[in-house]
Amino acid sequence: MPIAVRNLVPDFLEFWRRAARLDEHEQLALWAQYADQHPEVVNDLRRSGRAPDPRQALERYPADLALIESNAKPAAGWVRDAAALVTPVLEATQLDLHAVVMVGLGTANGWVADFGGTPTLFLAVERIPDERAARIVAPHELAHAVQLQLPETPWPDVGPLGQWIYAEGFATALTAELLPKYGLVEHLWFGGGYDEWMADCLRVLPAAEQAILADLDSEDDELIGRYLTRNQESPFPDRIGYLVGTRLVQDLRRTYTWPELARWSRERATEEVRRALTG
Repeated sequence: MPIAVRNLVPDFLEFWRRAARLDEHEQLALWAQYADQHPEVVNDLRRSGRAPDPRQALERYPADLALIESNAKPAAGWVRDAAALVTPVLEATQLDLHAVVMVGLGTANGWVADFGGTPTLFLAVERIPDERAARIVAPHELAHAVQLQLPETPWPDVGPLGQWIYAEGFATALTAELLPKYGLVEHLWFGGGYDEWMADCLRVLPAAEQAILADLDSEDDELIGRYLTRNQESPFPDRIGYLVGTRLVQDLRRTYTWPELARWSRERATEEVRRALTG
């Protein structure tokens, strides 16, 4: 089934056409109307319990405008191309998939979350620097959108660390296999320039794996962030959990097919992570 893509970028551009020359107070009032009409633009914040504050984004929009305008037309195609790439490999062409292309508040380039009762892929074009990045981000997030839905009991979009180590490893390993023209570091960071980060990760990988193993069942967002986001509180390099999960899933691929790996229950996936890290 083709993916249904809603493109909200034209609505943003209309909002910004009206707001660009106004003072902050007037911009905030217009933005509140815009966000009320399109709650998707703050989904990445509200889903994590944060109150949206658009003031920093409003300051950045003038500098981002050329990028937003250049991404407005091709972005929906990036998502459709990602669906055409990923769903046949996972034997998931029958899924009803939904996506939103939009301008957000500059907090993430893409994510998958339940929206209106439907797992939805979000692509924030102000955080997509070029087509190369888009061709990595869109399939990665599409892989999440599919993998959450395929198990007999679909995965929730919240859960313990073990769920996310597997999920991020699954999406990264899949896209790295499907798009080998991009290096693994590019798949892990959606762009280049992170070779030193990879070297830092490999130096501390055994310690990081044992720390993740100890925290595997935690559902604490702050703790999960130590391994999967930029986090100054972590003793490990940012996002090291992506590398741990990717290597783990790449090992599993020696035994299992992608359709099998995509259909594991959350419990099975977590136990496979535990088994791999224990071994």
